[in-house]
Amino acid sequence: MPVTQALPPPRTIFAVDTEKFTRNPSARQPELRDAITELLGTAFERCGLAEIWEARMLPQGTGDGYVFAVPQQRTPFLLDPLLDRLQEDLQEHDRQLRSEDRSLRLRLRVAIHMGCVPDSGGEREGVGTPMNDTFRLLDSDPVRLELNHSNPDITLLAAIVSQRVFEDVVRAGYTPGLPPDRFRPVIAEVADKEFAQPAWVYVPKPSRASDRPTRPTAGPGSGGVDSAVAAPAGQTLGGTTIHGSVGNAITGGSFSAEVRQQIGGSES
Repeated sequence: MPVTQALPPPRTIFAVDTEKFTRNPSARQPELRDAITELLGTAFERCGLAEIWEARMLPQGTGDGYVFAVPQQRTPFLLDPLLDRLQEDLQEHDRQLRSEDRSLRLRLRVAIHMGCVPDSGGEREGVGTPMNDTFRLLDSDPVRLELNHSNPDITLLAAIVSQRVFEDVVRAGYTPGLPPDRFRPVIAEVADKEFAQPAWVYVPKPSRASDRPTRPTAGPGSGGVDSAVAAPAGQTLGGTTIHGSVGNAITGGSFSAEVRQQIGGSES
């Protein structure tokens, strides 16, 4: 007959996953996997929180991510200043990666949740609903869409925190540098796992996918000139020869006649 048991220790779980990890070249994936742990350790150190990192519990690599736990009283530091610091360190790392290979990317999703999980060793260590729910948050649509709909050169981190973390830590005022209005309420849903819970999303450096700078491109076989490009008279751009003073973009083949712009009903 089952007997009453004491609760496992209250912990806060911090889980990280890499966005579109397998799109990176296979030969570089081990390097990127190892970089996740190194970046986390560096971020803690630069925040003056090295002792929290060194004392982490339940550490485990997940192939393209990492998970660990800390005592619940340490939870505020996992949000502020760690999340902003991690975005900054990812920016530094991204510049290095892109200088080596433009195809490399390391963008992270983070989930933070609270709960009682066993951490005394053995087969049951870390097993339980809080750990499962943390990974459901990490895989949920809202935090994935934050990265999908942002500029990959700007937004390198998106975080989602459980309702409990938001209420007990953020709304309670333990992160004054990261107030509640910096978070967006969502329903964290993972359809194939029958998971749907209220949660809160925070993005240290938000952007839109349309924020990415556009470059002049020519249509297939058209020799088109982008409207943002100014063409000096008599110069050929993209297969289009233009003679005369041109104030607007022209798309076509070869123009041999002089082109004049109409301004205010008269030629100029």
